[in-house]
Amino acid sequence: MLSRSPKLRFALLIAAIASFAELVTGSIVRLSSTKLEAPVDDPAADYEKATARFAEVQALEKKIAAFNPVCYSKLLTHGRKMPRAIILMHGMTNCPEQYVQLAPLFFERGYNVLVPLMPCNGLADPDTQALKDITAEQLIDCCNTAVDIGRGLGDHLTFAGLSVGGTMAAWVAQKRADVNQVVLISPEFTISRSVGVLLSRLIMYLFLLMPNVMTQQLRPFTGAVGHNYHGFATRGLGQMMRLGFSVYDAARTMKPAAQSVVVITNAADTAVNNGITQKLMNRWKANGFGRVKTYEFAASHHLIHDIIDPNQKEQQTAFVYPILLDVIAPSAQV
Repeated sequence: MLSRSPKLRFALLIAAIASFAELVTGSIVRLSSTKLEAPVDDPAADYEKATARFAEVQALEKKIAAFNPVCYSKLLTHGRKMPRAIILMHGMTNCPEQYVQLAPLFFERGYNVLVPLMPCNGLADPDTQALKDITAEQLIDCCNTAVDIGRGLGDHLTFAGLSVGGTMAAWVAQKRADVNQVVLISPEFTISRSVGVLLSRLIMYLFLLMPNVMTQQLRPFTGAVGHNYHGFATRGLGQMMRLGFSVYDAARTMKPAAQSVVVITNAADTAVNNGITQKLMNRWKANGFGRVKTYEFAASHHLIHDIIDPNQKEQQTAFVYPILLDVIAPSAQV
């Protein structure tokens, strides 16, 4: 029979490999050519419109079943538009509760403070698979909505984010000209300190193409705080990297739209590649953008990746918070 022919079996194998390679290559080309379009900016005209929009956002969140009650978006307001406002974006797998102690410190300095919820986060089940459904487009919409609300909260607006929130901050820096200051705190462009740009792109494509895997099934977070998920979704990580590389690629020819940028890194951080962040800054500077301020926590401090959430084990907020306040808000009055 033909099926017993070694030559035929070999030919069929080659044909199958070629078909699979063509499928994967086509998918990669399609993903590479799919640009992330920015939604239309619609900044709130005043304080009343900003708080009305925030109420709409929170009303939608409260319709979500099985929500963790500490994870709703938060707004600390002085009851009027202030000279300064700040948006604090949490990291993926966490929620606005990450800023439960830091947000009030900005409030005490005269800021109106908005702490938005990232899409697909904040559910009560720490083993949820919700992160497999997150997309780069949703992250962009979250950024844009937050900035639109923030514009009605303060004359001077800062957008700050940690980890994936820092990646979102990078997008805001690149795209939103109406933000006065953007702060990237340990931005996440890849999955590890040891993974560079080329390998990260390959991992991104694999995560986007292959079936999703929940990392808590392989290696759950140990000692995770109650409002934090126990792991990531590989599909969600691929979307995070897609957002990050959209900024990295745009920075090759375009300087940031934001008025100024602050980049805060942690030399002891094993979860992010600070080298990619440095390359992003180099691209910005090469395009004539000089308003970049940097601060790095030395490796000798042995800080963990999440330097914000006071509930994390081995946290050093008593050391970190005063520095963050001085770097982000040096001219604010206590």
